[in-house]
Amino acid sequence: MKYIVICCFIFAILLAPQISNAQSMNIACVDLKRVIVESDQGKQIQKILTGEQERMKKDIDAKQDELQKLKDAIEKQVATITPEARAEKEKQYQNKLKDYQRLAGDYQSELQQKDSEYMQKILGELEGIVKAVAEKEKYLIVLEKTQGGILYSAPTVEITDKVIVAFNEAAKNKSKTPATTTPAAKK
Repeated sequence: MKYIVICCFIFAILLAPQISNAQSMNIACVDLKRVIVESDQGKQIQKILTGEQERMKKDIDAKQDELQKLKDAIEKQVATITPEARAEKEKQYQNKLKDYQRLAGDYQSELQQKDSEYMQKILGELEGIVKAVAEKEKYLIVLEKTQGGILYSAPTVEITDKVIVAFNEAAKNKSKTPATTTPAAKK
């Protein structure tokens, strides 16, 4: 019994520094999705993508209207045209339908590619911003809240607002810098 008490005492003495280090460890979390949605640059990207999507939708809708008119014309002329002419019209309709489907797929792929490119760019920039905020605030670890498996975090460890402010400031400073060093000014 005396041996067990001594072992527990020694174990507690050896473990005490580790416990105090864990308590002083600064951990923070950031919600990158919220940063992207609420930051100025994220809003600008969303506006660009929405504009592209609306433009593409207009093109798709115009093609769809054209298809519908062709289909209606074929149905109206069924009784008055020859089977060969009808077959030709059906072939035209099928070709236009394939073009329409291909265009819709191409537009969808294009939007996904642009979204991916913008997100890669913004996440690359955010990595530096998060690192700067973490170093300034002396955090040892910063976890991503939405994909890091964090179910709860105290508001005191949440640095999303700080990251949004720093990201917006960095974007403003970045937009001021290129204006003074235009290609014409370099020559």
